[in-house]
Amino acid sequence: MAQPKPLGERTLDAQALRQDRRGAEKFDQCGLGARAIYMGSAVTPRRFYVPYESVTNVFRRVAVSPGSGKGFMTPILYIVVRYDDGKEYQCSFRYIQDADKMMERLGREHPEISLLSPTAEKEKKEKEEREEAVQSQPLSADAAHAVRVLEDAGWVLEKRPALTTALAGTARVKRTLDNIKPAYTAIAIGVLIGGLVLILAGIAVRLSGGNASIAVVLALAGAAMMFVMGNSKVLPTPKRNRKALQRDYTNAVNNMAAYLKGEKNFPLPAWYAHPYVAQRMIRIIREHRADSVEGAMAVLKEDLKKMDNSVALTGDDYTQVVTIKPLFLVRDYA
Repeated sequence: MAQPKPLGERTLDAQALRQDRRGAEKFDQCGLGARAIYMGSAVTPRRFYVPYESVTNVFRRVAVSPGSGKGFMTPILYIVVRYDDGKEYQCSFRYIQDADKMMERLGREHPEISLLSPTAEKEKKEKEEREEAVQSQPLSADAAHAVRVLEDAGWVLEKRPALTTALAGTARVKRTLDNIKPAYTAIAIGVLIGGLVLILAGIAVRLSGGNASIAVVLALAGAAMMFVMGNSKVLPTPKRNRKALQRDYTNAVNNMAAYLKGEKNFPLPAWYAHPYVAQRMIRIIREHRADSVEGAMAVLKEDLKKMDNSVALTGDDYTQVVTIKPLFLVRDYA
């Protein structure tokens, strides 16, 4: 195993580096050791490192593939390490959960490192000042009542996190699959078949006494094609196809509806029942953009429609929007 290379000016001696990397917890292409953060290159995981003493910020950066303007299209998440007074290195993550776990551990074990970019820190301070100004403004009787109703709704939903997680998760996966065009599936199937043909061709060449190197190259190329397509999430599977995901989503909505059945005059429909929805509606009312639950829901829908792939979000805003927007997209905002 090649030794990681330092990104910054500070380094670890060879023995300490070897022990630290061996004990580092892996998070996709990155890792957290006892003494350093490890970042992946384009092809090699944990290829570089930065000692914690050099790190000032570790934060998320989000890019998205070109879309139709109707919603977030294939978000690409990066973790960015800022070190040596302004230098940055970023590493992409395939799964948001891995990035979240890495950031959670980093925040717990290294509170001296900011988990926001310098720009986000400034925006957070400005946002807190605006929030404080908004909170200080009195609400009308109707608006205050709507806030209390939504706060109660959020508390009810937070008691059953498994239901809200299932609802948001199935909506997100369903939305992703709905966005996969049939042509892409056909291409993936074609590549998969092509990979199988190459493997069989390699076997045939070897059995017929042909060049062994050619046989190996054919088989490896075919296996690589099949592996890439198998992990592309484009091909349907017994558990990941439109019919199965529609069933899972319907069950999640029905389970939420059954839970809320005993709640009199619950303000949110079961398919939008998520604490983040209630929180954003409360913010809308406190910003005096609506003075009722119905009005806040209408404003929230308009806000979400505008948050397409051209809108950059960070921190809590990003987490909330990517969690709840699929809930609205799969219902076409109805």
